[in-house]
Amino acid sequence: MYKYNILGTLADIHIMKFSDFKNSKDLLSQEQMKRVIGGSGTCGYAGPVVNGKRTVICGVSKEAALFMFDGGGDGSNWCCDSCGTSTYCGS
Repeated sequence: MYKYNILGTLADIHIMKFSDFKNSKDLLSQEQMKRVIGGSGTCGYAGPVVNGKRTVICGVSKEAALFMFDGGGDGSNWCCDSCGTSTYCGS
């Protein structure tokens, strides 16, 4: 089935019955979904380097990461969606 997306371009839409979806073996766990769409404990903060050390806190809420970031500067960073690829919170 084809429908037009919001940009007016043709998009391929696949329709799945709920019973097929519910019984699918390829579903993400709740923890995996949090990592994909965000949720509590999915953000992080890396402070500036002070005396050769850097404070890094991962697995916090977006509000906590932004509070610690406080406008940044001096090499401070914060992440949410990009934490998995960051040098400070990535695995």
